[in-house]
Amino acid sequence: LYFSAADGTNGYELWKTDGTTTSMVYDFNPSGSSSPNHLTVFNNELYFSAEDFTHGSELWVYDGINAPSMVYDIFPGPGSSSPSYLTVFNNELYFRATDGTHGYELWKYDGTNAPSMVADIYTGSSSSNPVDLIVFNDVLYFTAYDPTAGSELWKYDGVHAPSMVDDIRTGSSSSYSAEFVVWNNELYFRATDGTHGSELWKYDGVHAPSMVDDIRT
Repeated sequence: LYFSAADGTNGYELWKTDGTTTSMVYDFNPSGSSSPNHLTVFNNELYFSAEDFTHGSELWVYDGINAPSMVYDIFPGPGSSSPSYLTVFNNELYFRATDGTHGYELWKYDGTNAPSMVADIYTGSSSSNPVDLIVFNDVLYFTAYDPTAGSELWKYDGVHAPSMVDDIRTGSSSSYSAEFVVWNNELYFRATDGTHGSELWKYDGVHAPSMVDDIRT
């Protein structure tokens, strides 16, 4: 079991326990905390975001034997790419990150080549800020922002460019879809259409998303 913890001497670092013995894996940042976060298993290795004393918060990997290593300095120098929402999809690792030129966008890593941006959904230095990544029926779903539709539900099939599922709250206002859960072969989440408040919604992958119930009328 791997986790982030501070022992009062070192900052927040990567730790492990086998149920009997507990120990720190590595002190990435001797002068402070590396703050390992978003721990995710991919290709039998542990991936996470962490910050050392030279680079900002970047993507790291640990194979369980050798010392953890940084995968790539996505935001070159001391700046942070801040990878988050690490999600395995289509035999690749997807996450939100910024390279310092574009805003926070959807990125992927195949385990071999350098990580790459999937699409600049909100073009330029602005962020589409993809969050809450989840896989449903072999498609990657997430919430993202563009200036035309606001923050809405998006999808990516691994082949075609990411696209918005539906403009739940029409126009540039946001539905703020979030907290995705797959249940009974449907995708459930929280959203608002602008008429009702934030309520429970669902999507079957084919028809337009619909509100389950107006719980607080």
